[in-house]
Order: sequence, then structure tokens, then C-alpha cells
Amino acid sequence: MADTISEEDVSNFLDDASWAIRTTQHTVLKASSGAAIFGRDILFDIPFVAGWHKIGNYRQQYTDRNMMPENARRYDYDYVVDGQVLVCKDEIMRKSESRYKGPWTITQVHTNVTIRVQRGTRSERLNIRRVTPYHTSDEGAETRN
Repeated sequence: MADTISEEDVSNFLDDASWAIRTTQHTVLKASSGAAIFGRDILFDIPFVAGWHKIGNYRQQYTDRNMMPENARRYDYDYVVDGQVLVCKDEIMRKSESRYKGPWTITQVHTNVTIRVQRGTRSERLNIRRVTPYHTSDEGAETRN
């Protein structure tokens, strides 16, 4: 570590950092960003032709491959009217405290990933990411038999 920094040191650092950013190989583009944008390789003076259709297909495959593990943890569940859900609490909680409030009854199911629940005297529209299905112990016994 240097005790003092001169203007030349800062200028050299900025030059090196900008060169590194411009020449870094992008995993999806399979090229540096400068080459894809300007149509010429940044390091060597040669033309670069970006196949944007091929890049788009590769990008979609890359996204699909990365989503497979996440989708494997999910399970299909269809929310129905008169079903019950637990609503995730928004506030800060203690460790021993439950993360959910409820159960609340579903009064309406919308096609845009939201449901309407009756919470006491008021009705509230919630995204299904904020809720989890509620199952009574009797329902679990019926599915096992």
C-alpha cells in the first residue's frame, strides 16, 4: 500500500479498469461488450459480426438452464374460492414467532397471480408469493388413507 497517491496513479488505474471492462468476455454474448456493440474486436483490429439471433437463443437456453433447479423446488398448487391461506408477516419478528398470520379465506382468484382474501372485516388483494396454502390436520389424514 502506498502512503501517497499521485494523479498519474489514479489516471493509470482508471485506464487499466476501463480496458478490463471493455475487454471482458461476456458469458451470454460470447464476445466482449465493445466488440458486440461496435462490430470490431477491441484487442485486435478485426471485424466482429454478432449473430443476434444465435445470441438470443443462447441467452434463452442459459436462462432456462439456470431456472431448472429453482423450478424443481416448487410445487403446483391451484388456489380456489373458499380455500384457506396463511399470509406472510411483513414486520420484524422474534425467532420463536410464527412467520404467518391466518388462516384467511379466499374470496376470489384472479388470473394475474393474485387472490382476494377476507381478513376479518376487510377484503384484501394479495400476490400468491405472499401466501402459503393452509391445510388442516384432517385434510392431511384424508390424503394418507
